[in-house]
Amino acid sequence: MIKNITMSMLLAALIIGCNSHPSPREVTIEFVGSVIDDDSLAIEELLDVDLMIEKRLKELPVMDSTLTPKDYRDRIMKNLTGEGGTRAYWSEHRLVVNDEVVNGDTAYVEFTLMDQEYGGIQYLTIYLYRSPQGNWRVFKYL
Repeated sequence: MIKNITMSMLLAALIIGCNSHPSPREVTIEFVGSVIDDDSLAIEELLDVDLMIEKRLKELPVMDSTLTPKDYRDRIMKNLTGEGGTRAYWSEHRLVVNDEVVNGDTAYVEFTLMDQEYGGIQYLTIYLYRSPQGNWRVFKYL
């Protein structure tokens, strides 16, 4: 009897563990690592580029609105991969991912960038939302 209860509890824990999704903090760590590792496939999986573009287009002055969403997609991915500015900047600093703040289906995670040569510190924020499938996806980073 005790053996059956123990097996049931282990099976329940395994099922719950398999159905859980990474937290916003874990997704942020994976996203930042993907940028540093120049893993464009992982970046595309973790970053909702289309939502990011949609939000940026609303913030642009009219004179900058001549660029197409494809142009913005290319700029964003170029910035996060290869010799891109964000990738280079994040790669040159020591990163500490701080706590997450979850508010329903949105969240943000702050992280600290420390300049190892000069000792400067900068704080950045990654914004995420929960997709209909239950996964957290990045849609903005500042």
